[in-house]
Amino acid sequence: MSVDIPFFGGDDVKGINGIFLLFFVLMLLAFLFLMGVIMAIAGDEPKQNASNGEEQTDAPSCRFNTINDNVERYRDYFEKYASENGIEDHTEILMGMTMQESGGRLADVMQSSESMGDPVNTISSPEKSIEQGVSYFADVLEQAGGDTELALQAYNMGGGYIDYVEENNNGEYSQESAEAFGDQQAVEMGWDNYGDENYVDNVMRYLEGCNGTESKGDGDWGLPLDVITVTSEYGMRDHPIYNDQRLHAGTDFGCSMGDDIYAVADGTVIVAAVQNTGLGQHVKIEHASDEYSVYGHMSDISASTWDDVDQGDKIGECGSTGTSTGAHLHLEYHTANNASNDDKEDPREVLRLEE
Repeated sequence: MSVDIPFFGGDDVKGINGIFLLFFVLMLLAFLFLMGVIMAIAGDEPKQNASNGEEQTDAPSCRFNTINDNVERYRDYFEKYASENGIEDHTEILMGMTMQESGGRLADVMQSSESMGDPVNTISSPEKSIEQGVSYFADVLEQAGGDTELALQAYNMGGGYIDYVEENNNGEYSQESAEAFGDQQAVEMGWDNYGDENYVDNVMRYLEGCNGTESKGDGDWGLPLDVITVTSEYGMRDHPIYNDQRLHAGTDFGCSMGDDIYAVADGTVIVAAVQNTGLGQHVKIEHASDEYSVYGHMSDISASTWDDVDQGDKIGECGSTGTSTGAHLHLEYHTANNASNDDKEDPREVLRLEE
């Protein structure tokens, strides 16, 4: 028996080949189209900020000189009470004052209980603190004839400062008059110091953007803060409280109340002191027999004596305890324990901070 097997040839073969070719071309076009869509979605488009759609940049932040989230959360209160007191245009200044007073981390955020004649931190409600603080500032602003700087210093030192400059400085604010008034009040009250003669600058820095020297380090020590802004160098200077020439035995870094402070290198905590004078609450770490770091004026200490710490471990928070006129970190580099001034060197060297 024979079976007839069809034979495809000639025009039949050409027709089948044409169908396969057309199918291949269509598949290729579909593939190219799909790849084009994928590239359009995931291509080299600028990265966008998820919150506002603006293009991100590599510009450095300057957290030291901005209103932080702890204060920003009370903006509605500042706007409300500023409006009630007719000083809406001072809202940002009021928030800058709060940054300087507490960084937003205390219930009495504007430290305004004293303006009511009560002890410090008597007010336990942030809204009440802001209501009282804004009202008091509005009063001293009126007494100051609308002079914002004069009113700011009076908020810090009391209305007596306005009377003082009226008699001694033609009614005008100056840092020199604030220093003189503070010295006079300290003597009368038997205190080591009175008020913050740098209060105006300390508040206005939050409205004026970055100042000081921004630096990055690449030395053996790591950086003690997330954002580095040098506000006072190591060396001889006029002491801001005692008004005499003496060695500033460390470098001051700007920070906001409560900012994390980190160990600059591996070591052992040999001092974790709580005190109200000098360096205030401070930590000393031994890194080697001839290498020690000291961190002054903390608001809180996170490490204990004899703790072993690694470089970058949190050891405390920024503050203004001890002999201090505002929140900052004072960092010292010692080459001996129980160091004299001869054993204290410029921390900038070991941090290798850029000038």
